[in-house]
Amino acid sequence: MKSASAAPVDGGKQFVRVVSVREHFPGLKTFVFRADGERTKALAPQRAGNYIAITAKVGESRVTRAYTLASSPKEAEEGVYISTVKKAGILSGYLVDEVKEGDVLEISRPDGRFVYDAERDCAHIVGVAGGAGITSMLSMAKAAAEGSEPYSMTLFFCVQHAYEFLFRDVLDGLKGDKVQVIYVVEHDAPDWAESGVFTKELLHKYVKEKSTLFACGGDALYGHIARELSGDGMVANMKFSANSVTDREDAEGRTFTLTVHMADRTLDIPMRASETVMTATERAGLAALSQCRVGECGFCRSVVKRGEFAVDAAHDRRTREDAENGIIHPCCTYPESDMEIFVPSDPAAEVL
Repeated sequence: MKSASAAPVDGGKQFVRVVSVREHFPGLKTFVFRADGERTKALAPQRAGNYIAITAKVGESRVTRAYTLASSPKEAEEGVYISTVKKAGILSGYLVDEVKEGDVLEISRPDGRFVYDAERDCAHIVGVAGGAGITSMLSMAKAAAEGSEPYSMTLFFCVQHAYEFLFRDVLDGLKGDKVQVIYVVEHDAPDWAESGVFTKELLHKYVKEKSTLFACGGDALYGHIARELSGDGMVANMKFSANSVTDREDAEGRTFTLTVHMADRTLDIPMRASETVMTATERAGLAALSQCRVGECGFCRSVVKRGEFAVDAAHDRRTREDAENGIIHPCCTYPESDMEIFVPSDPAAEVL
């Protein structure tokens, strides 16, 4: 049986060199990448709001995670990607603790649906960023200021404490006719910031025209925004940057066997009920294709031959036909029994 992957033949691969690393505070760093000049001569184009997926060998595991880009389309055209990484998992920990200037990393081309659509979105957009979620909002603000996207933007940057603001120097430099930046601090707000959290009242204080709202942060922030702005006529539509699927609770500690057919190989690997099918293949070091980690890109699209499974409802973006034919996205699928699947392999797997 053939793989059901929708990924390009080369896996969308690029190789980049780390040219600078900035530590904001322990556990949070910003990386600047350029093409390595050997396997990748020039970086692929980027839209404001895109992400890249970084792949690396960490211990015995081959791990891929998606990271939003803080760079703008113009910066990408000039040969630079910028991404901020918070230490919160196996790959993020590796990047923050181990990766240094001069290292070469394997990454995907920029991708993602969290982008401006001139046909459906308003000419003015509102950005709401929570903490490290500022990265994609910064990309959008840069795009507005440089004219690579056709909108104007009001950006609300929300944190609990003022020391958590990232890129304030860059954001202040973007302020002008196309970009307005409002800092919002929940506790002990300085006099240059709004005190509290993002609210309908705060929106109406600074925004006077119908807008599309883009938000990047945690799911709790998204729920708050949806409740706060329910029925508000100022917001024509809302877009939320998807968060990656995480482990689920499994009090029984169940384990299963995953039989994987990949290229010309068949392997049996252990799989925990608490983890996604994709995580199980990563722990086993398999070169399975992976990118967005939110069920949207189709890179990991696979066929289930047998077994029971559960799909994270918030990330199930399969077509009805795919669901009826036993096709899954392993990145957002949890096992409920032993399983046997056909998965797409990376035809040019090369991990440094």
